[in-house]
Amino acid sequence: MIFSAAVALICAASFGLNLKFESVKEDIYAANSYFKFFIKERALAVGNELKLIEKYIGARDFNIKDIFDFSLKDNPEYKAFFIANEQGEIEFASDENLRSKYSAFFLSKPWQSEPTDKILRSEFMFNKGDAPSRFIAKKIKGGKTLAVLVCFTAIYEEFARKHEEYGVKSFVIDKNGKILFHQDSELVLEHKSIFDLYDLSADYLDSREVKIAKFGSLSSDIYYVQKIPDIDFAVVSYYPMGKFIKENLLFLTLCAAFFIVGAFFTFYCVKFFKNSVIKPVLSIKNLLAKTARGEELKVCAKLCEIEEFEQIVGGIVQIYGDYNAKKAKFEDDSHKFGFLFEKGPFILLLIDAKSGAITRASAKALEFYGLSSEEIRQKNLAQLNASNLIDVKIEQEGEVQIYETSQFTANGEIRQVRISKQNYELNNGEKIGFCIVKDVTQSNILKKNAQKQNEIAAYSPLFSIVWKDRLIGEIANVSDNIERVLGYKKSEIFSSEFDFKNVIHPDDLGRLTNEFNIKFSLFNAASLKKGHESLQACRLIRKNLEVINCSVFIKFISKDGRTVDEVIGYFIESELVANLSSESGTNVLKRLTDEKEDAHKNTILNLFANANEGVAIVGLNGVFLEANEAFCKITGYTKDEAVGKPSNLLKSGVHDAKFYINMWKSLLKSGFYSGEIYNKRKNGEIYLERLSIVAVYSGAKPSYFVAAFHELPWKEPEAKPDESKAKEQE
Repeated sequence: MIFSAAVALICAASFGLNLKFESVKEDIYAANSYFKFFIKERALAVGNELKLIEKYIGARDFNIKDIFDFSLKDNPEYKAFFIANEQGEIEFASDENLRSKYSAFFLSKPWQSEPTDKILRSEFMFNKGDAPSRFIAKKIKGGKTLAVLVCFTAIYEEFARKHEEYGVKSFVIDKNGKILFHQDSELVLEHKSIFDLYDLSADYLDSREVKIAKFGSLSSDIYYVQKIPDIDFAVVSYYPMGKFIKENLLFLTLCAAFFIVGAFFTFYCVKFFKNSVIKPVLSIKNLLAKTARGEELKVCAKLCEIEEFEQIVGGIVQIYGDYNAKKAKFEDDSHKFGFLFEKGPFILLLIDAKSGAITRASAKALEFYGLSSEEIRQKNLAQLNASNLIDVKIEQEGEVQIYETSQFTANGEIRQVRISKQNYELNNGEKIGFCIVKDVTQSNILKKNAQKQNEIAAYSPLFSIVWKDRLIGEIANVSDNIERVLGYKKSEIFSSEFDFKNVIHPDDLGRLTNEFNIKFSLFNAASLKKGHESLQACRLIRKNLEVINCSVFIKFISKDGRTVDEVIGYFIESELVANLSSESGTNVLKRLTDEKEDAHKNTILNLFANANEGVAIVGLNGVFLEANEAFCKITGYTKDEAVGKPSNLLKSGVHDAKFYINMWKSLLKSGFYSGEIYNKRKNGEIYLERLSIVAVYSGAKPSYFVAAFHELPWKEPEAKPDESKAKEQE
């Protein structure tokens, strides 16, 4: 039993140490993944900036200095732009003070070998008290080189911030292992490589494991190396072993104590068994052999240092009795795993395997159930349950039983728990149950919410398509419910033979394309704005040739505010909204129908929450139901002032009643209206806007309207016919 206790202590120490190490590994993984994405995005941004500037340099209407000044103002990390000829002579410098400083630098052509992304990079330069900097360049027409001096303040600050957040440090290496960027600038200036820090194998860039530096390495760290896709860099994230030991000194001391105690018990067991059992038995065996041969007992006893045979037998019996008593006492103490119960972070219960009576609970369990040690020992496991275990599904993993149930806490709260139970049999025949209880209340709620969201998404009338850099171009992504809506599988949509133009109704394709081109031009003209939106109505053709009516919201996504990276189309299918309100075949649709209308109103407003266009949801009675921030800025009315008021709140008096009658007739007939209209702000000022209204249907009838508008340059209203005649008479 002492030997079993020793093994248990060693296992407990190993388990606790592994938990600590796993926590550090998770922090290293998190920091490394973050910097892979961050550095890649920064590299792509600079590369795209150079490509964009290259296009502008060749244009007639653009002043090179103005372009560079704009870019420097928009990107604080950029310090200066240079253009050098094939010989390395600087032909242009945005900062003339730096021309002489870097003339020799450019003449030396200091670029590293050209990587796969065609962007040239110099080595890092370090100025005392400042973040490191480097030149990033690109070959342009005429053999010239366009270069920008970048100070990596953002990456430097991110390294420091993530170090504070996770306690993990990171640095960057190239594909050959050379250190390119490190908070310890001496390592870069001395041209150190990762091989100078760690003893690595040749395939270290392909490894997916967190490793510990081998004994004798320059740095004793826990580290992880991962390549950055598309650029020839890798990120190394590491956690100093000295820091790990310092932060966990108390815990490691306890683990060491466990190992020492376990080793001592093991040594004690072996020595005890040898001296107290094996030697006396061998002595008895030798004594009997001597007696059988007729030799004198005293001689044998003297040799064995035992005077009488009865003394040997009595000694064995006494030793065996003492051993059993000590073993029983040790079992009584050690099977309770004292440290884990008193200091560990787990909800642990020891129960009688037959009766289920709780014999001991960990400190964490007492806190969870809100009971004292005496109170919980008066209960059995079943009395903690708030549900019947008859319907509970029990999983078996080897000797471990796992099941979920609900349990009461002392204040009456019901918590959902997952219980892992394993029975152990002691030498005296007694069976104990070792239970680990995990509170899964919150995780189950999240699972149910995720399941509910999946159900809503599956039957949602809203689906989306993401195009790369232009509308109806190469498709980058689609929502999961696209097959149900259009009938095409994702594999078909992503194939080279698929053309989304064939899905748009021919009568709507030209209008939708023209509207997109206008918005796209406006986006390029307003290069500092991060996104533009457009609201249109269109018809789509399913795979089975069925035509469906949709409202489509077009949104531009730009990472740098100058070029369009993605175009997202959010389509709202009117027919499915109608079906959701009329179908009653399944409980899922019944439940979702009640939530749809408000959910989709919120979806529309969320899409345009930060839009430049004013967006409002209007009821069938003409009353404003919701409005976004741009609506409030354009009209001057707050959301509280507008919601609940009729839409004629904005009526300017410029248009006659016939104008509004024709507008509503068109809207109710086709479900869509678009045109120019004069409206009035809260302060009485009349302004001109471009207005688009789309009907959202519930069943066969419209449920509400979505109106989107943007202000146009002022022009005088056209005179009404009667006013024209009056002027002519005058």
